[in-house]
Amino acid sequence: MKQLNFTFILALSVLLISCNDSSTSQPVNTRGNSSPFTNNFQPSTPGSGSGGTPIGGGGSNSGGGSSSGGGCSYGSANASGVADNGQVQEYYKINNPHVVAHGAGEGQVVWSSDTDLPAQYNQNIFYTNSRFNVRVIPKIQDMGTDTRGVACNYTGLPFEKMQIGVLIRTSSMPSGTGEYHLFENVKRDCPSKVKEFQVPQNTNEPLIVEVLNVQWDYGCLYYKSQGYENVAGFCPYGNVWPNDCYKLEIQFATDSTKDLPGTRVN
Repeated sequence: MKQLNFTFILALSVLLISCNDSSTSQPVNTRGNSSPFTNNFQPSTPGSGSGGTPIGGGGSNSGGGSSSGGGCSYGSANASGVADNGQVQEYYKINNPHVVAHGAGEGQVVWSSDTDLPAQYNQNIFYTNSRFNVRVIPKIQDMGTDTRGVACNYTGLPFEKMQIGVLIRTSSMPSGTGEYHLFENVKRDCPSKVKEFQVPQNTNEPLIVEVLNVQWDYGCLYYKSQGYENVAGFCPYGNVWPNDCYKLEIQFATDSTKDLPGTRVN
């Protein structure tokens, strides 16, 4: 009986040690299926309801400067336009409401002015003969719903920079085709560089703006805070996680408005 008790205690001790080792080497993803983990390890992703605290704190910065430090690199988000041909009307801003979207896979259009433009805007603001200059401003979205009415169930995570794809097309072109530009390394709450898109000749209808291929640096930043460096697929950028939302302000200038200020794309 004594030999049996000793064997049982020894086996129980080994089991407990094994379970403890497993829990320390495999952090649990507490944010549900929000993070599309593809690696063997799964660092926990804090957020609303997870019991964790996002790095850098939560909430958004509604001012014109970057909350990621260092100020805005390419000008002010609220600077006045440039009247280069006597225009009196300011450039357009899609920010009331903003474009709000969930994370999505590569190539998936998450917002289109053709189908997702709020009712208070008129499609005719996208009509132009020769000038169509665009810049974008990424921001944190806290809860609420996206532009298409899908609930944003999590507190916004404090990314510092984004990559944002914008495509310009005409109504005769299929969705996802046209002139495409990726705005790179755009600081949160700051404008990107200005992209001067080429207006298709003989266009007699409003242009269509589409947003796609949006990535953030949050996953990389969080993994680094947990001791994981340069994780493939997440560093320096990775797709915004599908259960998380973000918002964008889209600013653009046409023939009839003042031009956008700020640094141009080379």
